[in-house]
Formats: sequence, C-alpha cells, structure tokens
Amino acid sequence: MNTLFRLYQWFLWNVLTRMFFVNLFLKNAFPFRSTSGSQPFPKAPFLVVANHGTFFDPWIIGNFSLSPLGIMTNDDGFRDGIITKWYLKSIGAFPKKKGSTDYRAMKKTLSLLKNGVPVCIFPEGQTTWDGETQLLFTGIEKLVKRAKCPLVTVRLQGNFLMKPWWANKKRNGRILTTVTVHTPEAIAQLSDKDLFNLIKGSIYQNDIKDPDNIAAAFSGTDLAEGLERFIWICMNCGVEDRLETHRNRITCGSCGSSWEMDAHCRLTLPISEGTSCNDLKDWADLHKSRVKETIAKRADLLTTSEQVVLQQENRQQVFTNTDTGTLLLEPERLRFKGTNVDLHWPVAEIEDYVIQKKDIFEFRHGKQYQRFVFSGKSPMKWIYYLRYLKGFEKCEAQGHL
Repeated sequence: MNTLFRLYQWFLWNVLTRMFFVNLFLKNAFPFRSTSGSQPFPKAPFLVVANHGTFFDPWIIGNFSLSPLGIMTNDDGFRDGIITKWYLKSIGAFPKKKGSTDYRAMKKTLSLLKNGVPVCIFPEGQTTWDGETQLLFTGIEKLVKRAKCPLVTVRLQGNFLMKPWWANKKRNGRILTTVTVHTPEAIAQLSDKDLFNLIKGSIYQNDIKDPDNIAAAFSGTDLAEGLERFIWICMNCGVEDRLETHRNRITCGSCGSSWEMDAHCRLTLPISEGTSCNDLKDWADLHKSRVKETIAKRADLLTTSEQVVLQQENRQQVFTNTDTGTLLLEPERLRFKGTNVDLHWPVAEIEDYVIQKKDIFEFRHGKQYQRFVFSGKSPMKWIYYLRYLKGFEKCEAQGHL
C-alpha cells in the first residue's frame, strides 16, 4: 500500500503538478529561470528553505525536484474546499500554524526526511508584504542539524514584484532562482549561530531595492489597486485609513495628495508639490516609525478600524460571522465593540497574530482564535501595532524572531 501511494503521489507531482500546472500555466504566467550560479537539487532526502514572496513559490521551487516535496503549508489551506485539501494531502503537503513555532510540524518534517521524502520550508512563516525577507524564526538551524541531510537554500528574486500579496492583479516580468546545496559535512562544521546566519543570508531578498530587479523589465496595469490592504498612513498629512487606490494611483481622501506607483513599486508625484517616499519599501518603513512614535506617546487610544466583521471558530473549525463593529487598540488591551457584543483581550495575552487571505487579521487568545475581516482597509495595521507593543524592536535588533 505504501508503494502504491508513493506511485500515486509521484504521478500527481510529476504529471499533474509539474508537467501540466507548472509547465503549461505557471511558467507562462510567472516566467522563472535559474541563475548561472545555481546548483541542481541533490538526491532525496534533502531540506529546502527559501524566501517567500508570492503564493506560487512552492510550485516554482518544486519544479526543480523530481521527488514530490513535503511542503510545510499554512494550516488555513487545509480548511479550504474538499479539492484543495485532497490535493495538498495527496502531494505530501502538511500543515503548520502560521505566525508561530509549530513543534508538531517540526516533528513531521524530521519524520518525512527520515523516510526519504524531501521537505520544503519557508522559515519567515508568512509571505512578505513589502518585498523584503522578514525575520526568521530561530530553531530552523537546530532542525537542519538534526535532519543530517543536504540543505538546499533557494533565493527567489522578482517573485514579490510579479504578484505582491496585497495586489489584485499579477504583473509581467521574470523570477530568478538561485539554488545552493550545503552538504551535511559542511553543516556539521558550523555552530548553530553560524548556520542560522548562513540560512538567513542565503535566502535574504529585498525585491524593491534589488539592482537586478530594477534593471529588469516589469510592467502591468492597475498596479496600486489593493494597496490599501497594506498601507494606511498618508505620507503627506499622516491621517490614517483615508487612502484609496484606482489603477496606478493612490490618493489620500483627507489632504487630496496622490502618488503614482509603477511595476517596480516606485512612487512619483503626478504634480511637483507634496511629500513622497521613493518607493513602497520606504513607505512601509515610514509606517513602522509612525507606529513606534504613536506607541511611545502612550495615548489612551492608539488606533481604530470601523466596519470590521468579527468571525469566531465553531466546533468544526469553521469561522463564521459573529458581529460587525469597531476594533480599538489601547496600550494594554484590544477591544471589539460590536452591535451585539463588546469583547476585549489583554495585549500581553494575544499570540500568533497573522494575516490570512489578504483581508483577515487573526490572533489566538488561549485556545481560542479570533478573526476580523476588513474591506478596503488595512489588516496589516494591527500586525504592526501588536508587534511593537510586544517587543518587536528587540527582535529587529537581534535579527531573528
């Protein structure tokens, strides 16, 4: 039965996935190619780690492997429809809780490798929203050493620019992949710290600032649409939640300032007057500074979002709409004031806060998960505020989570 299942899995991977999906669709929609310095994947088992810039990264990476990859996947994907769950399980994907260390997923990884199955991990824990590789969770270096198999690091360039996570449409361009193979013997010579830094350096990417990307041709239409999912502070007047997008333009409904964005996420002013960052990465960094400044003032109310839908999980692990209301953040607590309920959670007790499916802010309190669905506003705002309320500056200084 095990042999039959492996044959079935091989067919799904190499015929349905690599031959049909990747080569007939993905390579046309998201053209990708290896750089001159890339190495071939080794014989299984091996552990792949890569930066994560767009939804299709696992299939781009998987195209280089004849062996079906066990892909560590956001567990929310396993809550989707029957076909999605069947496909993910059939090709060997397995769930991991997004935004946190998941020891069950680590144990599954080691089990698969022990049984000769290569595994692919994205150690950022979630897709980048500003094009820069995010801080990695520590522990990946210990996992690599325990695995005692080749480590394959993959650096992807241009994957974020081809389809930013917040965007409504994909762009035209190209993706470069650089594959580097590290032998178990070389890994054994490294300290945990040096191995972690090797992994971090091998997959680090800043898609917006990358000179190779700047020199490459990227194009598209409606390039700004969807950006309000991410950006919420006007760089000119500083007002929150008044930004609107249309085609390639972002406009502040408060001061009337507007900016044009190109396919490289560079920003220009349609008129000569006004304040402008150079690009989206600079604007994202401005948000971080403003959030830290707001927190430092210790105001009674830090930020709010109106017309937010509260979703709660039932016994079948399905999230259903519970109420609509306002989400409010105070220095010590997060509060939802709805039509029918008034709930609050201590900031110190909020864990595993992430964005799901572009428009959903999710967190765990105890064993309960809460979700808040946004429409035309930024769920990322809540991630930024909670990060810096809970000591993210220390993580930035350390260089890891």
